[in-house]
Amino acid sequence: MKKPISLFLSIFITVLGFSQTTYNDIAPALYQNCTSCHRVGGGAPFSMLSYNDISPWASAMETALLNGDMPPWGADTAYIHFVNERPISQADKDTILAWINGGALQGNPALLPPAPVYPQYLLNGTPDTIIQMTTFYSNAGASDTYNTIVVPLALSQSRFIRAIELVPADPSLIHHSIIIADTLGDIPIDTSGFSYSIAGDIAIGAWAPGSMPIVYPNSPQLKMGIEIPANGEIAMQIHTPAGTLGQAINIEFRLYFYPINEPGIRPVYDYVPLQYWENDFWIGAGTIKSFSVEEPALPFDISIFSSFPHSHQICTEILNYAYDTITFDTVPLIKIDKWDFEHQEYYYYQNLVKIPTGYKFHSDHTFDNTALNPDNPNSPPQLISVGLFTDDEMIFDGFQFIVYQPGDELINVDSILKNDPLLNYPVSINEFYTSLESKSYVHPNPLVDKSYIYFNAKQNELKSYSLKICDIKGQFVNMTYEIKDGYFEIYKGRLSPSIYFIKYLMAIKKYRPVKSLYNKR
Repeated sequence: MKKPISLFLSIFITVLGFSQTTYNDIAPALYQNCTSCHRVGGGAPFSMLSYNDISPWASAMETALLNGDMPPWGADTAYIHFVNERPISQADKDTILAWINGGALQGNPALLPPAPVYPQYLLNGTPDTIIQMTTFYSNAGASDTYNTIVVPLALSQSRFIRAIELVPADPSLIHHSIIIADTLGDIPIDTSGFSYSIAGDIAIGAWAPGSMPIVYPNSPQLKMGIEIPANGEIAMQIHTPAGTLGQAINIEFRLYFYPINEPGIRPVYDYVPLQYWENDFWIGAGTIKSFSVEEPALPFDISIFSSFPHSHQICTEILNYAYDTITFDTVPLIKIDKWDFEHQEYYYYQNLVKIPTGYKFHSDHTFDNTALNPDNPNSPPQLISVGLFTDDEMIFDGFQFIVYQPGDELINVDSILKNDPLLNYPVSINEFYTSLESKSYVHPNPLVDKSYIYFNAKQNELKSYSLKICDIKGQFVNMTYEIKDGYFEIYKGRLSPSIYFIKYLMAIKKYRPVKSLYNKR
């Protein structure tokens, strides 16, 4: 039988409309959504790990949140899901805006939840190769620059890359970097500042401040890697922001290889089927235009691992999908409703995406060349045509894939990577608070529509818990809740503005001895 044991938590919920929001209330949302970049060494212009760091930036934060510019995540997660998605929840957004509109109050520092600790390196273990790239001095004065730096790899035989971590001494000096490889001598060094095109046949991935290291799945279900030839080279096309002229850019490059002759590695290939370079690709001043391009799929089935859509500054929307030319069955690939040239990246699918032969890839890009587009490089707007320069435009949508094997589409890449022993990344907010021995937490608090309760309980014990909510008079009230993966989700419902206390009950099993069938009376 089960015997319920009642325990009171030393926390309370405030329903919005009763009290003001302080930095203590928004700190968990900042830790979860922002501090991978907004911290010392994270590349963002200011830290969000303390009240003094963030308070001067409250107005800028409000603008970025209302415009949907932060956190920088472009992909529509209602269309298809990716690993490490960063869209901010409406509850977190509402809590931060309430803090700003309420005067950006500090609150009691003694009640501030502990901040996550970011290690120097986000990958565990010892890399097989550590490259300290030659110091490069920024040539970005009044405008951004692009440069390609190349480093030879002293490999006596071909090797499969398992993971890569790029560690700049100062991440703020690098807007983003595209990482590529090829045989020795095939990628030209270009430090002119105008290295817009990228040579090299082996696309590895991209890096930007706050991004995760590049890690390929390594499990009994799925083992993937990129093959680097013997005596090959690795290169980075580095986008350096304006105003950094003369500053030294130092980058440590940490490579992890699979063991030599490791069995079962499935090679990763790069493929850019969706390109458009036709003469009719131009956008007149003051106009909005859309362009589409299609390309047949490869003559064999493939499993797509990642997507890399690309346009320049006046692009606003991107849509990629594949479809069967006979049945018109459609496979969603990526949908970006607000393209941001300043924050582009590889998007890694939560599950491998099968594209059968006989399908076609399709891409739609929309370009806004009006004065209402804040990202328009020209004021007043000027004619923009296709080209490689930053102020030109292009459609260049690519993918990384492996050759399809039956069952690939059922493989959850996200779960494989989350359990990868190489990763040494700060735990997520729900794991963070449930791991604390003496702290329970409600976030967001005040409660707007729904909030989350984190407390010290093993995840597999949650099903044994139930919640009771009482008001300041000690009377129990009705509140709907759900048990989630490691936390409770509670809903405001019709609760009136006030303070409410949480009580949880844990059912403990008590066992009675059972007589053996062979016992004699």
